[in-house]
Formats: sequence, structure tokens, C-alpha cells
Amino acid sequence: MVVDFHVHCFPDRLALRAIPELAAAGGIQPYSDGTVSGLRRSMREAGVSLSVVQPVATRPQQVRVINAWAAEQEAIRRSSRQPEQLLFFGTLHPDLVDWREEIGRIREDGLLGIKFHPDYQGFFVDEERMWPFYEALLQEGLIILFHAGEDAGFPPPVHCTPEGLARVLHRFPGGRIVAAHMGGYRCWEGVARHLVGKEIYFDTSFSFADLGAAGMARLIRAHGPRKVLFGTDSPWTGQKESLASIQGLDLPPGAEERILYRNAFSLLGFSTSPGA
Repeated sequence: MVVDFHVHCFPDRLALRAIPELAAAGGIQPYSDGTVSGLRRSMREAGVSLSVVQPVATRPQQVRVINAWAAEQEAIRRSSRQPEQLLFFGTLHPDLVDWREEIGRIREDGLLGIKFHPDYQGFFVDEERMWPFYEALLQEGLIILFHAGEDAGFPPPVHCTPEGLARVLHRFPGGRIVAAHMGGYRCWEGVARHLVGKEIYFDTSFSFADLGAAGMARLIRAHGPRKVLFGTDSPWTGQKESLASIQGLDLPPGAEERILYRNAFSLLGFSTSPGA
């Protein structure tokens, strides 16, 4: 069993435009075409059982459209017996007027979490205007996943720093929060100083190339394997390649199994399978 906690895909027509634009902005080449079918092909080749899709609304008017598509795809997952399962999170935008009502719809539609990307969405993770969002989401039992650290497509400043995330954790203890990219891409000193050992999950997405195998293993050991989730950021890294990288690390006994699926199952509230 392998769960990839951090992937992206789009409706087919949107993927044709979005993937080339994002690739050009970030100076990176995709490993798949960004469609649902392309993601499923990648999962089959890699041996990934479940991928958690993390959408982002870059404008408030996109939120309802994206969440409706996510809910439609989630309904397909719950009724499907396909071996490659796609579980969709929802999205919010800090400038959305009726965001409280949208959280209610997200819960009614059975989505389990929200992805925020502070760079794309124009806010700093520890801005006080975001406190009501976080409070409402966590009270509803929803998972919050943040893009953390640098983003290849954006110049400084970093909008989600380890220091900022630490302030969020202090304000909202006990919340189910995930910091993508091992707590803060290319902010490794800050991750070590402010986040390691705290009650926050890291996902491994898009971090191997910068940390290297030794650095990744050290950070996993320091934070604790029970708080690390396998993630790839597909299509921006390959699922097959990322899985091989995890499997090649020098980790404590049982750590690989935790990272590859047990931690994700626990966080998502699953027992033995990703079914409904």
C-alpha cells in the first residue's frame, strides 16, 4: 500500500493550458500531463494505491467551481472499484466573501481537507485575518495542508515560513495541519529551529533534490517518522522516482511503512482501506 498525499491534476481542457504555463513559470518539466487519466497512469506505473489531490484557487471566483469538481470526483471515488483511487481536498481563498458557507458545503460534500498556497493566494500564513479561517476549518475537523517554504515560480518573500507556521501551531494547538515540502522548501534551518518535533505533519513532496538522501533521512529522523507523509507534488516530480527515493533511505524499522501509508490512513481517518 502506498499513499501519495500531495498531487495535482486538472480537468482535461484546463490541464492543456495550465501545465505548460506552470512549467514555464517554475522552470520545471512535468512528469505527466496533469489530467486525471495521466495521474492514474503514473500511479499504475509507480504502484501508488491512493493519491490525495490538492487543488488551489488563485482567485476567489474559482473556489466554488474547483470545489464542485472536487466533490464530483470524490463521489466517483466512493462509488468506484478502480485500483488507483483519487481522494480530493477542497480549496478556499482569503478574499472569498462567503467562505463560511463554502466550508459547510465542503463538509457536506465529504471532502476531508483544504489546501492553501499562500504565495499563489497572496497572504502570509500567520496573518491575523487568517485566524478565523483556520479556527473554522479545524473546528469542522478538516485537515489543512499548506504549501510551505519557497515556490519555484515566485520571488521572495516566502509567504509560508517555518516561523510563521510555528505561530499558527501555537495559536491552534492540536489541529490536523500538514506542512508540504518537509516543513518549508529551502528553509531548512528554520524548519529545524521552529518546527522539528512539533505536532505538525511534513510531506516529502519536491524535497529530495534539494535535501539529498542523507538530508532527507536526517530530517525524517529528527521530526519523527510518525509525522511524515509520502508526497510527490506530481506531476512536478515522478511518483515512481520519488517512491524509489524513499525506499532507498536509511530509516528506523517500521518508518517506511508509516511514511508510505500508515500515517496517511490515520490522518484521513481510514482503518484498512481508502474506501468510502
